[in-house]
This record gives sequence, structure tokens and C-alpha cells, in this order.
Amino acid sequence: MTVKLNLPLAAPVNDAGKRLTELCESIAPIWPLDRWIAVNPWWGLRRLPMEAASRRLRREAGVGMLMPPSFYRSAFASGRIRESDLYQAARELAVTPPDSPKAWLAMLTSAGEPERQVYSSLEFLPPSGDGVTPLASARDHLGRFCARYFDRRQARWPGRADNDGLFSAWLRQARRDRSLEKQLGLADLRTALADLPDAWPSAAEWALSSIPLASEAQDALARRLLHALLGWASWCRGEDWRAGLEGRASSLCAELLTAWLVLEALTLSALGTEQKAAWQRRWASFAQSRERDGDLTGLWLWHRAYELAWLREFGGKLATRAPVPRDGELAVQVPAIQAVFCIDVRSEVFRRHLEEGRPGIQTLGFAGFFGMPISHRVPGPEGDSPRLPGLMAPTYRFVESTGNLEQDLRLGQRLDQKEATRDSVRRAKYSSLSTFTLVETTGLAWAWKLVKDSLGRKRTRLETDASPQREGRLCHLHGGDPLSDPERVALAESVLRGMSLTRNFGSLLVLVGHGSHTDNNPNEAGLACGACCGKNGGANARAAANLLNDRTVRAGLRQRGIRLPDHCWVLAAEHCTVTDQVRILDRDQVPDSHLLRLQELEQAFAEAGRAARRERASTLGLNGLDDEALLAAMTRRTSNWAEVRPEWGLAGNAAIVFAQRHRTRGINLKGRCFLHDYDADQDPDAEVLTRLLSAPMIVANWINLQYFASMTNPEVYGAGNKLLHSVVGGHLGVVEGNGTDLRIGLPIQSLHDGRLWRHEPLRLNVVVDAPEDSIRRAVAAHPDVSALVRNRWLWLFRLDDSGELVPLSDA
Repeated sequence: MTVKLNLPLAAPVNDAGKRLTELCESIAPIWPLDRWIAVNPWWGLRRLPMEAASRRLRREAGVGMLMPPSFYRSAFASGRIRESDLYQAARELAVTPPDSPKAWLAMLTSAGEPERQVYSSLEFLPPSGDGVTPLASARDHLGRFCARYFDRRQARWPGRADNDGLFSAWLRQARRDRSLEKQLGLADLRTALADLPDAWPSAAEWALSSIPLASEAQDALARRLLHALLGWASWCRGEDWRAGLEGRASSLCAELLTAWLVLEALTLSALGTEQKAAWQRRWASFAQSRERDGDLTGLWLWHRAYELAWLREFGGKLATRAPVPRDGELAVQVPAIQAVFCIDVRSEVFRRHLEEGRPGIQTLGFAGFFGMPISHRVPGPEGDSPRLPGLMAPTYRFVESTGNLEQDLRLGQRLDQKEATRDSVRRAKYSSLSTFTLVETTGLAWAWKLVKDSLGRKRTRLETDASPQREGRLCHLHGGDPLSDPERVALAESVLRGMSLTRNFGSLLVLVGHGSHTDNNPNEAGLACGACCGKNGGANARAAANLLNDRTVRAGLRQRGIRLPDHCWVLAAEHCTVTDQVRILDRDQVPDSHLLRLQELEQAFAEAGRAARRERASTLGLNGLDDEALLAAMTRRTSNWAEVRPEWGLAGNAAIVFAQRHRTRGINLKGRCFLHDYDADQDPDAEVLTRLLSAPMIVANWINLQYFASMTNPEVYGAGNKLLHSVVGGHLGVVEGNGTDLRIGLPIQSLHDGRLWRHEPLRLNVVVDAPEDSIRRAVAAHPDVSALVRNRWLWLFRLDDSGELVPLSDA
């Protein structure tokens, strides 16, 4: 087939660029493996009701958002879903309920499997001799190009020149690629590409003007093409997102979409009369397809009933907790030790056991970056590492030092040399001759390491991480100047007010970050602290502790109404979520006057760790072991390079509670709830609540819906099978097998144990202990929060004084 290229005389560049950029906003960003964070894959659709978003995805990309009907039938047969849940779901969704259980089940039968309604013109070309369709060939071609373009570590031949845009780099390579014409079955493709404008907005304008569809249909086609290469489209969106946080312009996703649309337009010009007529008929039915979307109503009703079944149990637990009198009605007992944990659901298990064993210890929940919007810098070649939620950009830098300039230089040189050696090995590994030389020359040198790793005899990550701590200082991100005293005081105040801890301080205040330690696991960052951009939270805890221990800062806090007494020492710790061991950081800096309290704390941590390990043992298949053997087994999981399930991460997450701990203390929430301390009495203007809903709640929503999507549609939104993963570009992402598109989301091993699901697909239940008008004011203050609540991407409740959940999803 011969390609015909008819260029417009003039191209309104800005309009095309803006339109494609807006279309790309329907795709959620993803982060690189070394700072991987959970992302709501439907974030770009938050302005639509979730049910409407599911209809669009079903219509345009053949993608479902819910479990198959058999899943809900099984939940009904087992008694998990009751008829009362179905009737309540019908009331909430304004659906007329059927008159019998059989009729309820019939609503599931009508749901069926998603059927794609939108087709690319590439799908109307005949497949090649090996049966591969041109759309799949174009997808693989663009996927391989993106892997070369973005690779900065593994590739030996650069995929682009310096400052080369994605589209211009693709166009230059495509003009030389003779195989592309054969793969797509398009003669003279390279000649047509030679006449195309080099600037992506001009090429986009030409492509859009060459596709004879109404604007709405063109948008649907563009979103269909983005979903055809969802992994790389999500990566490009992530690069654009991060550039925006840094104040830089980036258009990578729009440029990728331009390449897709150019291939689409050129293919359309080559279609024969009969093929083009079939393509036009298909698009003529696009508008009518929206009328056939009503069959999803039954599936959504059953899904809501499934959610209500869990909410029934959860609400019952909260209601059984006796309300505690407010301040002034009962004397407040000042605890000797206070431990502030990340809100992560895994902390709930540890906190519960810590409180059960030591009632005098008060625990609190706070976002795991501890209010420190920092990048982290250590001596050596690694550079800055962001340690804050992906929604935010660093404001400050936390620089670690030995305290001696000469020692810093020696340490930096040693680490630089170590990295240079590693880089030499990488260069040899990925060179064109490596298959002939590398194994023969280095095989024996690696033999002992392979034996040790196979037998689990190497040092564990926990032992490696127990190195002496370095000093740290906060400074400005740009320029490196230390923070002024007023800046440090303001930051400290923000931290304490954010956790509703402004009075009644104990003698020890410990900030407990968390992290996961595993080996040979590209997905390791997904088990670390999401609030710390996929890093362990110890650095943030140390930065906050250093700040709060500063005497100048404490003097400034007193002027702002917060008296952090001299007898209170703040220290940092880190909780390993694989072993439930807690390590005290900077232990040698604790004053002698606090050593007895410190020993009490360490003993309490050890006791809580033993209890938490026993609780988690059954889900890891480690029942029947005594305490010592159980710890040894869990520790081995941190260094076993064949372990695909070192822990269950945030599987099972279902709710986030913003309330003082007394509203949930003593309740077994089974590691399924994010717990963030919040005292509405200290926040009369709802300013703190507004920040909590616009940051920790959105992070929890991202985590929740990534687990949700990875389970309900693992082929599209999951990462596939860990055993088949290959890492792309050193840390960009993974592909499965010989695939060419990045996999997003979670691998199946993070959700399923081989027999049963370890997660339940539930939208996040957000529970706030505050007056209704404060909650509504906080929701209305942030458009994204309002959209999530209004469009049912989560469920919002007020916790009243009796422990009842009052729905506020109309907020």
C-alpha cells in the first residue's frame, strides 16, 4: 500500500500542542523503579464519576474496571454479600431493586465482557505473514524506540542526541528504518516521513487534519492509541509531571501521541476503498455505542454491595469503641514515651501490639516523611534523592556528613571509586562482545557470591544498614545555604501541628520511619515508604528529630504557643516491615538522663515485634515456628534473592482514619487501615484538615486504587509475573518476557499467594472525626479532593461521637 502525504499550507501549532497535551492528562504518571510509588492509574479520569470513567474505558479501549461477575456470585454464595447489602447499594445508586435473589443475579449476567468499540486504521491493514497485526507491529516499534530513547544506563548506543526531543528523535530514526515499511505493510512510508514537519506540534496539526473524524471521535482515537502503549505513555506522563514540579516544560507524552497519530494518518491514506469504508462504518457507530453502556449498572451495584459488606464489619468495630471524654472532662495523663509511626497500614499491626504490651506508651500516626519536604544527599556519587510524596517537589536538602571535611572527602572518593568499578562491570556486561568475553573472564570471580546467595549465607540488608550514623543538616535546595532560624521554627511548627501534637509531651518522642529490605527485587521501592518517594523513612525521621531537638527552634516554638519542654528528647527510628524489627538511629546521641527510658522503649519494640511477627506468620506460610525461628525465617526473606513475596506490603488496605488514637485504640483493624492523628479541637479553621485531605488522603487514594486496578484488571494495570520480569534502562521499569511495553502497577505475587487473593478490591473509605461543616469546607477547598469525593473514587464519612459512620459522599 502506498502512503500519500498532503501537507496543509498553514498549521496552528499552539492549538494542536495544547489539545494533545490535554488528551495526555487522561493518563496517570508512573515513577522509576528506584523511587517507585503507588499511583492511581485512573487519576486522569477523576473529573468523571467512576462509573462513567469505566464506561469510557470499556467503549474506547476494551478495558474493564471491576472483577468478573463470577467473583461477586461467589461472594454472595459464601454469605459475604447479603441481600441487605444489595438493597442498600440500590438505594445509594438510585437503582430500582429487583424483587428476588434470582433477579439480582440476573443483573450480573447482563454485564458481560468489555468489548472495544473504537478501532485504529492500523487494525484494518492485513496482518503480516507471521500473523502479527500492523497495530501490534507499530506498538512494538514505538515501545522499542522508547526503551532506547529513555535508557541512560544499559544502552551502549545512545537512543538520541543531546537535547533531542522524543518526536524528532523518533522521526529521524523512522526515516531510516526500512523494516518499518515491511512491518506495517506501507510502501513509501520513509518518503512520506521525509516530508513531515520536524516540530511535533506542526506534525500533530497535520495528523489531526488528515484524520476525517469529528473532534470527539479524534479524542477517543487518541486515548485508544495511548492505551495501546500504556506503559510508555505513563512513563512519559511521569517525566512531564516531574518536570512540572521542578518548573520545567516537558511534552514527552504529547510527542509520543504525535508519533502514534502520524502513523495513524499515514495508514489511513494508504487504505483501500473497501477498507476505508469499513473503518468509517465502525466510527459511525461510535456515538451509538454510548447507548449500550447501561449493562454496567448491575455490575457496579454488585460491586457496591461487596464494599458495603466490608464497611458493615468495619463500622461495627468503630461503634463498639466506647467514646472517650473530651479534654476538660477528664484529667489528661502525660505519657512517658510517645512513638509517632507512619500512617502506613503495616504500622497499625505494630502499634496495636506496642500499646497492648505497654499501655503507658502513646502511639500516633503521621505521614511517613514527617513533614520534611526534602531531598536527601549522602557522600558519594548518587546525588540527591527525593524523600517526599510524588505529588510534591522538594523544598529543602538534608545533607549527611561525618562531621569532618577530610573524612567526607575520603568517604566520597571511596564511594566514587566503588561506583566507577560497578560502572565498568556494567559497560562490559552490556557491550556487544560481552557474550563472548564476560563470562569467561569473570565467571570464577562471581562463583563464590552465587554460592553464598543461593545458600543465604551473605550478610543481610539489616546488618549492612547498621552502619554508624552521620550528622545531617537542613539547607535550601538551591544554593545550599542553611535555613534561617525563622524558617526552621516555621517548619517545626508545621510538623507538630500536622500531627496534632502541640502539648503533653513525654520524656521520649520517637519518630518511627519504615522501610522494606529485600534482595534481587526490582519492585523493592514499592514496599518502602510511599510518603518518602519509595525510600525508607529513616532519613526523614532523622531530619525531623534533629530539627525538633534544636534549642533555638524550641525557643521559637514557645513564641508560637508550642512548648516542647527541655526534658523531652526526640529521636529517630526505622521499622523494617519484613521482620518487624525497629532500629534506633543516632542512639549514641541520646542523653544519659534518658537511657533508662530508651532501654524501656527498645524492650517494648522487641516485644511488639515478636507479637506482630506471630500475627503475620500465617499469611506468609510460617505458622508453627517459635519466636526465634520465626525471626530467622523472616530475616532470611530480606536476603533471599529467590523470594518473590518477602512481605504483603499494603495488600488489604481499605480505609484511612483521621482522628485521635483513642477513637481506634484497642480495635484489631487487621493491618487494613491508614491511621493519621487529627484533633479537630486544635484546628478550628480546618486548615490542618485541608492539608491532610489534599496530601495524605490523596496518597492513600493512589495506593488504594493501584491495588484495586492491579487486581481487577491485571493484564492492563498490573505488572504481570515477577518471574518473567526484565528491567529496562537500569531503573526505568520492567517488561514481562519479551514484551516491549513497560508494565505498570503491581505484580501478581503482591496480590495473590498462589491459591487465594490477599487483597480485596475496595474503594478507600475515608473517616474523619470533625464537625461536618469543617469537613465540607476542607473538601471544597481543593478541586482534586472535591472531585474524588463527588465522583465516588472514594467514600467519605464523619465519625460521630457515638462511633457511627455518617456518609458525606455528597460533600
